[in-house]
Amino acid sequence: MAGTHPFLIRLRAVMKSLDDEALAALANRGLLRRAQKDLEASTPSLVAVEEDRARLQVAEATVDVPELPSKSRCTCPATGICRHVLTALLYLRDSAELADADGAMQGFLFRSDSPDTAQDDAVPAMAPPPSASEILADLDDEQLQRWAGRATLRKAMKFLAAGVPVEIEPSTSLVVRFSSRNVTCRWIPGGGLQGMVCSCQAQSVCEHVVAAVLAYQVSLGKRQIDVERAVLRESGGAPRTRAEVLDSVGRVLREMVSLGLARLWSATAERLTTLAVSAHGVDLPRLERMLKSLADEVKLALRCDAQSNSANLLALAARTEALRIGLVHNATPALVGQHRTQYHELGQITLVGLGAQRWRSKGGYQGLTVYFWDESSRGWSTWSDARPVTQTGFDAANRFHADGPWEGCDSPRQAASSVVRLSQAYRNPQGRLSGRAATRALVIGPSRPREVTAAVTAWPDLAERAQRLFGGGMGERTENQDLALLVPAAWGPAAYDPLRQELRRPVLDGQGRVIPLWLPFTPENETSVDLLERHDPSGTYGLLGLLRLVSGELCVQPISLLLEDKIVHLTLEEAHATGSRPQKKNAAAVNEVPGAEEMLVKDDEDTVPQSTAASPLGRLLVTAQAELEALVEAGIAVRRNLDLLTNTSRYLETLGLTACSRPLGRLVEALGSSSRLAEPEFRDEASGRLLHAYYLLRLAAEHDVVNAACGRFG
Repeated sequence: MAGTHPFLIRLRAVMKSLDDEALAALANRGLLRRAQKDLEASTPSLVAVEEDRARLQVAEATVDVPELPSKSRCTCPATGICRHVLTALLYLRDSAELADADGAMQGFLFRSDSPDTAQDDAVPAMAPPPSASEILADLDDEQLQRWAGRATLRKAMKFLAAGVPVEIEPSTSLVVRFSSRNVTCRWIPGGGLQGMVCSCQAQSVCEHVVAAVLAYQVSLGKRQIDVERAVLRESGGAPRTRAEVLDSVGRVLREMVSLGLARLWSATAERLTTLAVSAHGVDLPRLERMLKSLADEVKLALRCDAQSNSANLLALAARTEALRIGLVHNATPALVGQHRTQYHELGQITLVGLGAQRWRSKGGYQGLTVYFWDESSRGWSTWSDARPVTQTGFDAANRFHADGPWEGCDSPRQAASSVVRLSQAYRNPQGRLSGRAATRALVIGPSRPREVTAAVTAWPDLAERAQRLFGGGMGERTENQDLALLVPAAWGPAAYDPLRQELRRPVLDGQGRVIPLWLPFTPENETSVDLLERHDPSGTYGLLGLLRLVSGELCVQPISLLLEDKIVHLTLEEAHATGSRPQKKNAAAVNEVPGAEEMLVKDDEDTVPQSTAASPLGRLLVTAQAELEALVEAGIAVRRNLDLLTNTSRYLETLGLTACSRPLGRLVEALGSSSRLAEPEFRDEASGRLLHAYYLLRLAAEHDVVNAACGRFG
């Protein structure tokens, strides 16, 4: 009986380790679905079983299946893994007839260590197939090089050293996922190294499968690969060196503090703008962006704009000085930054559109952003179109209804509320999707928010993310980290504050914990405020929004409301009865939404959080900050009572907060001598000490505020 042949039993053991996703990796999902339909219509027949292969008749084709299924061959004209091969593999895996034969012979086919186990001499005994650890764990570079080649091994090591996220499932069929690149590698038992299969379906050994083997070895402690992120090196031929640019930036910042923020003049903004250009020339993109933001803040102060205040200006100056010092002593990749991010081809991905919004940034850009959930990478993706505010002819609301963003999709509006399958898609590590012409879209149907696994139903789950977002410091942040899909258990009534010009509406989780929805009244949000205030939550599943820290409270700025039958894009809906809001000209929105278009690079870190006292310690830190802000307003050479700063330094020392107390103590020492402050060199040193002390005080206060905000959830 063919069903009892030892090779067939072994082959079926291999096939049972492969799920539908593994079979789709051999060809594609569409071909697998067609093979499943073929199997329902007609059952293949087992023609013969040899020592190293099984032969099946599938419709008009003959298929030979060896122990390594990816090497199967078919007599039909198609190349590679065709639908006949997939039908044969499905039959071998799922056939009830073959399963009956398995049960009868299984005990005779695999050796036992027990001497008492009876063996049937008529059937040759077989050892069970080796595990992934037995085959892959101890491979050295020489063996991997013989398999893949020197160049591919080098690419794989570079791939892992770039810090690509890795997910490993050490099951019978080892699965290694590089979700950010939309790549899944699998090891099929019984095939040795040739058993490595990649979803990219390369015809030869690709860098992904080699990287998968290396990553598996790292997970077992058999290999060490250090993450090495490339640092932008200084370009040759620039008029000034990095050291010269950094030195000039320090001088300008210290001059601002020394002369006083109330005495700024237009030349200061011009010098900062020029230094931003110089920072670009020596490849310091993060410093370039912060200098541009500081120049914009100085311009607001010179215009006496309502959005400007000395606290924001000093905070941004102190943050820029902290970055400058970091670059002088240790120019890490995170501190240097990147001019433009690199986009990687993903092949085919499926996205769930969950909302869109129009926005205007402080940096002078306006645009439209559409938000998607990608289940394969378990993360958020966005597509944006942005233009300078000064460019005429562009309107985000009109762009929402125009063609695109990809061939096959009617408009961004359709994409924002649909399940969209993209082919030849490109995405950068921050989750931004490219709108290049080569990408094709297939709109499958309306979005199903209930099937998205990112939903947050308990507000304490937001605490860790809030710590990373608002905890301050010079750490690197990623785009879309502030996105959250909330599913409230209940909604409270909305309340509009005409003084703050903002709307708040509480939403509750299942334990009755409250987080407010927050919308500032701006030209972009005028309709949004009205819609959120009047919204009837019955029939609403949830909402997509952005985490914000406002006046010491963790809030969510909503983007879209997810109803059972549609998605409401708050900033893009046609105006209803908007009422009569007392709009204040140039009203400032806390943490405006930054642009995220391919040609733009905008860091959320350039937005300075508002300091708010959250505890007795927080009040002490904020009081010390206010004293430094008042001191800098008129310039540090002006005589001032230093008792408050002295006492604060001593008290922080007793609490063990030496990181704050000692810089503050050194500042008090420098400010205590009026005669020495008359000397430019000493005044310059004191200004640097003030920027250092202020940065650390503000950082400590931000941590205090975030801890208190998250602590309210219990």
